[in-house]
Amino acid sequence: MQNRSEEELNNIKRELIKTQIIGAPGMILVALGLYGVFAANGNAFHPFLNSIDNCYTILAIGGAIALWETIKVTTLIKRQSELNKQLNT
Repeated sequence: MQNRSEEELNNIKRELIKTQIIGAPGMILVALGLYGVFAANGNAFHPFLNSIDNCYTILAIGGAIALWETIKVTTLIKRQSELNKQLNT
């Protein structure tokens, strides 16, 4: 029983790392979108960010990825906490 729980904990740790790597572009997109909306003022380092519509699209896509990452990480951490409690008792 304990080996199975430890194996599942290792799988959760790997899944957390993969999820965070996949979620990193989402945060980058959110940052670029916010830069384009609030800081660029039509003089962005890339012409794509000068259009407010493009920036809102980037924010929406990045936000969706960040939301998915948050839900996935929260679920994994809850399961990890349950397994740690089982192993410690």
